[in-house]
Amino acid sequence: MNKIVLVLAVTIALVSVGSNAGYQHGWKVYDKPQPGYTYGSVESNPYGPGGSQSYGPGGGLSYGPGGGQSYGPGGGLSYGPGGGLDIMNPWRVKD
Repeated sequence: MNKIVLVLAVTIALVSVGSNAGYQHGWKVYDKPQPGYTYGSVESNPYGPGGSQSYGPGGGLSYGPGGGQSYGPGGGLSYGPGGGLDIMNPWRVKD
């Protein structure tokens, strides 16, 4: 009985983590995978270039082009092409 409960608990935990994880690429977590990119479930260097905790180019805390806090092209707060809030972006950033 205990084995069944343990297996069910682990299965439920893995399914919930997998469904919420999305596809991480640098600071961005996408609803769908983008063609030509490889994705990992764990960010190896969040403070490096493009990392979720980086203030550099493409970083999650960056206000520059492609940054997570940017309103410019490809930025996380942008409604423009490739932006995180662009409803026409098929690979839009997961909320």
